[in-house]
Amino acid sequence: MSPVSWLAASLACTALAQIAFKLYFRARARPWLAAAVLLFLLVPFTTYNALKGLSLATVYVATAVSQLLVVAISLLMLGERYSPRQYAGFALVLAGVVLYNL
Repeated sequence: MSPVSWLAASLACTALAQIAFKLYFRARARPWLAAAVLLFLLVPFTTYNALKGLSLATVYVATAVSQLLVVAISLLMLGERYSPRQYAGFALVLAGVVLYNL
C-alpha cells in the first residue's frame, strides 16, 4: 500500500473508532466497545506505515480530517445536529488542512 493509503486507513480507523464509542455509550452494547478498541489498536500500525513515506507534519495535520469524518458520519448515520457556528469551525479545519497541503 502507498503511504497515502496507509494515512487514509489511519484516519478511517480513528473516525470509525470514535463513532463506535458513541454507539457504545448510546446503547451500552459491548460489541461497539470491542469494535472501538480494535479500531484504535490499528491506528498506530497504520500511522507508522504512513510515516514511512510522508512527513510527520503532513500526517499530523491530516489527522484533523478524522474529526471531520466523525462529524460527517454522525450527521448521516446518527442524526446529530450542529449549529451554524460549529459548521463554520468545521470549514476552518478543512480549509487549514487544504491550505497546508498545497
